[in-house]
Amino acid sequence: MAAASRSRVPESAYLAARAFARSHPFWSFLIAIALLYGGYEAYVAITAAPSQTLYVTARVATSTVVASMTETGQVSASDELPLTPKASGQVTAVYVTPGEQVIAGQAVAQLDATDALQTLHNAELSLKNEQLSYEQATASSTLSLNLLTAQNGVTNAQTALQKTHDASYASLSNIYSDLSTVQNDLDHSLNDQNVPGRTTQDNVDAFADTVSQYDNSIGIYKNAAQTSYTAAVAAYNTAASSYKATALTATNDELVSLAQTTYTATQAMAEAVKNVHDFFDRVNNDYTTYNLKSSTVLNALLTTTASDATTMSNDLATALTIQSNIVSAEQSLAQAQNTLQVTQGGSNALTVQQAQLALEQAEQAVTNAQQTVADYTVTAPFSGTIASVDVKRFDEAALGTAVATLVSRQQTVDISVNEVDAAKLKTGQKATLTFDALPSVTIAGTVSAVDTLGSANQGVVSYDAIITFDTPNAKVLPGMSATAEIVTGTETGLTVPSSAIKTSGSQSYVEVFKTPLAGSETAPGVPSATPPERVFVRTGLTDDTNTIVEQGLVAGEEVVTETTTSAAAVPSAAANATSRFGGNGSFRGGGAFRAIGG
Repeated sequence: MAAASRSRVPESAYLAARAFARSHPFWSFLIAIALLYGGYEAYVAITAAPSQTLYVTARVATSTVVASMTETGQVSASDELPLTPKASGQVTAVYVTPGEQVIAGQAVAQLDATDALQTLHNAELSLKNEQLSYEQATASSTLSLNLLTAQNGVTNAQTALQKTHDASYASLSNIYSDLSTVQNDLDHSLNDQNVPGRTTQDNVDAFADTVSQYDNSIGIYKNAAQTSYTAAVAAYNTAASSYKATALTATNDELVSLAQTTYTATQAMAEAVKNVHDFFDRVNNDYTTYNLKSSTVLNALLTTTASDATTMSNDLATALTIQSNIVSAEQSLAQAQNTLQVTQGGSNALTVQQAQLALEQAEQAVTNAQQTVADYTVTAPFSGTIASVDVKRFDEAALGTAVATLVSRQQTVDISVNEVDAAKLKTGQKATLTFDALPSVTIAGTVSAVDTLGSANQGVVSYDAIITFDTPNAKVLPGMSATAEIVTGTETGLTVPSSAIKTSGSQSYVEVFKTPLAGSETAPGVPSATPPERVFVRTGLTDDTNTIVEQGLVAGEEVVTETTTSAAAVPSAAANATSRFGGNGSFRGGGAFRAIGG
């Protein structure tokens, strides 16, 4: 009885369902759709293919990263400086007119220095008197063995000083010979026209044009080479003029001054050699990186500039040695003379010391008087143009009164940078300047000043900086908007895309495949049965696109730059199983509805 009752339960349920379907066809249809959809989703979840990771990679290779920042600003008005005397008096002469070009140190105006000249004359007379007193004090000593030894010490020191003087002059002559040779080498290196296939162009232009399509920053190296060469030639010409005007009989002070001038010129030439060599080295790296045909001309230029760099380095050391040798020899002579004075016996030693002190004071008085006389002459502190002359002859000029206004020949761009960029900014960095109003004008510049005190505006801290034109351009006017691309660093080494660098705490790492993945260097990437290894690295300079890796990787290794997730291929058996829903995955529910609807 119980079994028969149980067998009637499905039948009664079926009859109840059929009755519900006949009386409620719309709701029956919705329930059928819901049941079929839920069954399909369950089937897809059961038969879905597992997901897999696809890897995009890049090779570690040697390259150069040039980091830069782009800032905007305005061309500043020309720097104006009022020229004021350091003394008061009547203007006795005005040497310039408005619009006149002047050089640093040139006299602009003269004030009446009669009283100062009289003071100088009196000081010179006092000096002569003290010199006589000193000679009398030293001449009254009685020679003894010790005194004779001291005198011989002075004589030997004088001889040594003379030998140092002569040797220094000979060394300076050798330096100027080197400078002439190196200048000639640089001129030929940059301006000869012997690059195969481009013999109508100067070498510097020919090589720059050859690699410019691959290397956007080659223009910066080219501008640095040309600008520093021009500056070196000017410094050399100035120093050479001083050398030609200095005879072997020049005083030691004159020789020390010439050595300093020579050092400055040699330093400028060394900088030019460095920049020219850097330019050719950059071109050579580009030839290697981009598989360009090797150039014997380029190799020869690299060899020449490398040799010139060694020569300039040696000459810089020699120029410094010249100065120290002369000063050392003078000090030795002074010590010997002091020993001689002390050795002069008896009470006369004190007399000599007193006479020496009086002589030194008289010498200082003359020096002070000479400076006072010089204060009555107004000079230009730097080269520029006289914008206005504010006095005329016989006017009275007080201390600090402007007698003329000097305008600098330099052109500058004022920029304001945020605190993050300010930390990267340093004087001496190279920049490329462009102008909204002059699309065809591009000028090389140099960061000449960076404000160390920032200003805050609504919680944002900014720092002012100045970029000076390497070469003035008359087309660029004050107030023009300018854009500066500033090179903040250049580093050559092993390079990876910046997207490959990841961090864990304070450490940087990359993921590396020790066994290369074929086809993984293009999107969307390829799967790998073996996951990549994590390798911690030390990073260097970055330009946001690429990053230098200083430690942890070797050239040729394959690093992961991107990962994506994709479904694996569905097995064919599972695909065939979808036929129960109708062919290509379409629902076949009509029969079910008809069964329910009976």
